[in-house]
Amino acid sequence: MEQQFKIEIKKGSTSDTVHFHGNIDSHADNHFDDLIKSVSKRMVVFDFSSVGRINSMGIALLLRSIKSLKTEKGAEISIQGANQINTMLFKMTGIYLLAPETKRL
Repeated sequence: MEQQFKIEIKKGSTSDTVHFHGNIDSHADNHFDDLIKSVSKRMVVFDFSSVGRINSMGIALLLRSIKSLKTEKGAEISIQGANQINTMLFKMTGIYLLAPETKRL
């Protein structure tokens, strides 16, 4: 049974950490609208440590969200916790050019 997709945002003193849970696909679309509204810090970390599969619609959602956060909120986004397959996907699609990978401290 596949895990239901959800987004959890943890507000820190200097950054917001966005934890993605489940598969990122077309079913995740409405969650991403709320994501843009909920982020308030200029430093944003996308945590993919609880993500399974990401399909082409999921990549489009991520790219759109990253672009919106950068243009509308002036945010700097970094990525952490991506598994090996998603890391390769992010490299191939250019997501890492917009939001570099950071190592978890």
